[in-house]
Amino acid sequence: MLEELLQAIPIEAGTTQSGLELHSGIARLYPRVYGNLVRMAGEQSKVGLIIVHPMSNFHGHHLLQPIAASGLPILGLNTRYAGNDAVVILENCLLDIDAAIRWMRERHGWEKVILTGFSGGGPLVSLYQRQAENPTIKATPAGDPPDLTKTPLAPADALLLIAASPSRSQLYQEFIDPSVIDERDPDRRDPEFDLYAPGRVPPFDRGWLAEYRARQKARVQRIEDFVVAELKRLTDMGIRDRAFITHRTVADPRFLDLSIDPDDREVGTIWGDPRAANEAPGPMGRFSTLRSWLSTWSPTYSNGNSLKNLPHVSVPVGVMPMTADQGSMMVHGRAIRDAIPASLVDYFPLKGMTHYFHGQPQAFPMAVEAIWSWLKRWELAPKQMEKISS
Repeated sequence: MLEELLQAIPIEAGTTQSGLELHSGIARLYPRVYGNLVRMAGEQSKVGLIIVHPMSNFHGHHLLQPIAASGLPILGLNTRYAGNDAVVILENCLLDIDAAIRWMRERHGWEKVILTGFSGGGPLVSLYQRQAENPTIKATPAGDPPDLTKTPLAPADALLLIAASPSRSQLYQEFIDPSVIDERDPDRRDPEFDLYAPGRVPPFDRGWLAEYRARQKARVQRIEDFVVAELKRLTDMGIRDRAFITHRTVADPRFLDLSIDPDDREVGTIWGDPRAANEAPGPMGRFSTLRSWLSTWSPTYSNGNSLKNLPHVSVPVGVMPMTADQGSMMVHGRAIRDAIPASLVDYFPLKGMTHYFHGQPQAFPMAVEAIWSWLKRWELAPKQMEKISS
């Protein structure tokens, strides 16, 4: 029988308290993060997983119960930005993870912590471990605290990257719609580079695709130039930050053309129909503040790049991509694998599985078995629980 235990974990305020990033006075003035600890009822373990994402609510993550039922306790951790992607500061998220690791070690007796990043949590935990082992960040990209060289982070004992992306900034650049001409008027578009223009059918001409990719980079660069200049202008006026909208961010040609970076995925994206998602208000990167954009989405300034951070970690890293993932694709999983020191990486893709395992009940035992096999290889499995997983 499983039990779910709410964990209310005090955190360092970072920029949250003074920066007015959060609407909630409770969150700003009484800073805590919350986790859902799922485990076999009454069981104690010296090893556990913490699974996290910069902003998704992981209290109900689809892997919590299957992993816990196998005998491995798992904490679904929410950062201070749960449900509020517009204001995420990755550097503050590191403080939240540090608090959770210390909490689980001190309050629950965990001697080994497997820090797990799912999807956009992959680059977050990769950044965390690098800064825990060898801190280099003295401020956020906008110049705010925390100074991680003066705020020691508790290292994890291993990293597990599930359906992970290399970085949110990379996906943003690969997904953004280059047909947008005017950021203030998303209906002004260049039809030649509108992925969803009538009559445009795959496979796409490779010359057109190369120009499409160049225009994606150019659009992101224009946004970055705006963010940097606007933040300076506002700062000179005594204004700390400002929100803005980036329209049409779901237009990767791979969503329609399966011959580009082929794997087992189907046409579409993790948000469903890609054309509808491109127009919708919900998908990634729509709403942001200037400071958050630099920390999260900027290809130049964001620290959250797994491909740059993973070469500098010294703990085992398990990489578990899904071969039918329509968001974090196999090309991303292989790039992550190749960034990790060969002596530390284990790579175990789940054949035919999608990002969220929706409608794929067979994925859950496959994932649990792969995780246990990896833990045992590194002698990280909780030995008193191994009989449950067998």
